[in-house]
Amino acid sequence: MRPLSPEQLLIIADECCATWGTTVRSYSAICAAAAIPGAKLEGLAVFDSPAAAATALTRGIERLEPLAGFNTDFASVAGEIYLRWCEGE
Repeated sequence: MRPLSPEQLLIIADECCATWGTTVRSYSAICAAAAIPGAKLEGLAVFDSPAAAATALTRGIERLEPLAGFNTDFASVAGEIYLRWCEGE
């Protein structure tokens, strides 16, 4: 499973904000959400597939609400981009 850096998720967030006319509400929420797909416990990946990691990323963004608006849309875009990125492995 590929980890996602906060900077990578922020790039996605910035593009979404520009498209939908919103702003980042919480940079710490961006950092927390970025940690979700690459999460490990005792060196073992928490998720068994990129699809499971993308689903968790999507749900995490929806709950953390890092943007001032359009968090459901942002979550969907981020999950889709993460899946495409993992396909390139």
